[in-house]
This record gives sequence, structure tokens and C-alpha cells, in this order.
Amino acid sequence: MITPLTLDDLDACATLFARTFSEPPWNETWHHTDAHQRLTDMHHTPRSHGARATTPDGTLTGFAIGHLQRYGPDDHFFLQEMCVDPTHQRQRIGTHLLDALAQQLPHIRHWYLLTARDSPAAHFYTAHGFHPAARSTVYGRITDCAIN
Repeated sequence: MITPLTLDDLDACATLFARTFSEPPWNETWHHTDAHQRLTDMHHTPRSHGARATTPDGTLTGFAIGHLQRYGPDDHFFLQEMCVDPTHQRQRIGTHLLDALAQQLPHIRHWYLLTARDSPAAHFYTAHGFHPAARSTVYGRITDCAIN
């Protein structure tokens, strides 16, 4: 079942997020508290929208969250995170989450996201109409900082 994401869902989402992104191909180190803070910040972002997927017994199997951003006269939707339990992938849950967000945002034409090149996620998004931006790229910067 797909329903809107609420603040009460974030604990379960953080658990799923930390577990999912610690596995290949991501192999990232996420602690529950850090994942919870990240998702809480996203949920509190003005004009945020999210959806969650659950089994009939209420077990979380996936979620998606992002927010609207004004760009000129239009709103664009930045899909910040989408996560599907690895044991439930390839069952159209991600597709249903995107569809639910599209229903929440019927007036939005422009969507964008960040993901790893040549990853299963990139292939999923390509299959759902996303494509690499023709004029944009992502730049990163790491600075030295003092730890107090």
C-alpha cells in the first residue's frame, strides 16, 4: 500500500535507509541517528512531499521524499531520497512510489535527482523517463576542518 509519508514514519524509514545504503552497490556507512536526522531535515523542508510503501501488515518496504523548488516561473521537484528494501526490489514498489508522488504533484513537469552513474538506481530512473542533464553536472568540494 502506498500512502503519504508522515513524521511518524521517519524512524522506520531511517532504519531502512541505513540498512539499504550499507549494502552494494552503495556500501555507505549510515548510523540510524544520522539517517533519521537527514530524513527529518528533508521532511521539515518547506514544500516537502513524500510517500511510503508498506506490506498489508504495515511493514515498511520503501519510501521517497523530496521538495518543490522555484525555478523562474515554475516549480521543480527535487527527489532527494528514494529507498526500497533490497528484499522487496524489482516488485514495482519504486514505480508505485514515483506514481504516488506524481499524483501529489500533478502540476509539476520538471523533476530532478542525484544518483550514482551506471548504478541499478540510474537504470531504474532512466526507465522512468529521467536522463542525465545536458547542461549540468555536480561539483564537490572537501575542505580541511578542525574537529573540536
